[in-house]
Amino acid sequence: MNPSIYEFEDKFPNTDLLTADGVLNKGQMRYFNPNADHILDRFQGLEGWLRRRLQAGVFSHRLQVVGDPGTQATVRDLAGRHFSGINLSTVDYMGLSDHPKLKAAAQTALDTKRLHSVNTGPLLGNSPDSGAFETWMARHMQHDHGMLFPTGWGASFGGVAAIARPDDYILIDEYAHQSLKQGANASCKNVIKFKHLDNAEVAERLARIRKEAPKAGVLVVTEGLYSMDGDAPDIKELLAICKAGKAALLVDICHDLGCTGPRGTGTLGTQGILGDPDLIVVGAFSKAFATNGGFLTTSNLGVLFSAICFSGPYTYSTSLSPMQIAVARTGLELAAGPEGDERRAKLASNIEVTRDRAAHHGIAVYGAPSPIVSLHVGPENVARLACAKAFHEGLVTTILEYPVVSRGKARFRLSMSPEHDHATLIKAVDIIADAIAWAETYQEQLMARKTASSQEADDTSEDAMQPMP
Repeated sequence: MNPSIYEFEDKFPNTDLLTADGVLNKGQMRYFNPNADHILDRFQGLEGWLRRRLQAGVFSHRLQVVGDPGTQATVRDLAGRHFSGINLSTVDYMGLSDHPKLKAAAQTALDTKRLHSVNTGPLLGNSPDSGAFETWMARHMQHDHGMLFPTGWGASFGGVAAIARPDDYILIDEYAHQSLKQGANASCKNVIKFKHLDNAEVAERLARIRKEAPKAGVLVVTEGLYSMDGDAPDIKELLAICKAGKAALLVDICHDLGCTGPRGTGTLGTQGILGDPDLIVVGAFSKAFATNGGFLTTSNLGVLFSAICFSGPYTYSTSLSPMQIAVARTGLELAAGPEGDERRAKLASNIEVTRDRAAHHGIAVYGAPSPIVSLHVGPENVARLACAKAFHEGLVTTILEYPVVSRGKARFRLSMSPEHDHATLIKAVDIIADAIAWAETYQEQLMARKTASSQEADDTSEDAMQPMP
């Protein structure tokens, strides 16, 4: 037994709880009771599970950022514990959240405009600024028309809802974002998931639909960059399949807009299919442009007016504020220019260094080079322990586990930025590698300790049942 395995043990607030029910090896749905008599009683088991994980020091979600979340950050967990270190959890792909031009744009809007947009999009929630930005976004995507949404989620959900009707068909990637899936399920009854990035299956299913329902409307839904695995589809091929099957294609470019492609046009720009009339584009500003908000672009004006009628997030939500519009447009214009090219080059360099360092340690990296670097861990119990150790060693990051990703495929997800330097990123991956190695060994020792404790309890119980002499 290696004594160094236990050197970190005193960092946990309650090591006995590490072997308690579900603390390391079970997910939330094990503690949800759908058969409870009262709807709120369904969550009692879940509450206990969360409290055990918090008390054991292995719950790394809903963290509060204390101070400035730059390349370094201090966070506070739900139990009040503070951790500081390298920040690889901030979604700021282009490093614009502290940019002086974006701050100046925000301040000018605050000084010269009202604080909010005063109404929804179909009513008085529009302005010359929002109209000009919608036109700019449409031209950036080489479409004729654009529409702003209060959130990126709303744009994705609302984009699907604006197009599909109850009797239509939607073919959607199995790993598509929940905003897209929920928009699909809210729009029509014929929602068909296809295997992740499997264009051949799309072609097969589309041919079957056309044979059985030749006049049916069909919408295919995918993403420009998937946030869990960091991979991207062959959208050019997928678009050709859609055209052959008389289907429209909706692409969510939330995670690649600004970060990749010529002038920051993402995967669509890289693959040379901007502006296609059968293409509907939705996306968000929050990942790379330092503000909330979303958009839709199309060359079909009817789609925009359909959104007024059928897209709840647009119709029933107050529009983006003047300050949000100013920040988003300034960020996008910057990303489309020379400074954007410089930032993308630095971002690409940081991504390469991070992925190479992971490979040096033998850690599998998901997907292709992108602002999302997902490092494989595997079992949930190892991931939870490794994340806790990484926090104590000076790395602020998060793990993804089931049901967000497949069971047994837990991972660290690192959000990249051009603001970090190479040495810092190498140190971060070294911390992760050390944490994973430690966690793999320590969890084995925990299980052995638990087994020995159970055996001891059984022996004690048997002794208690022996007759007195």
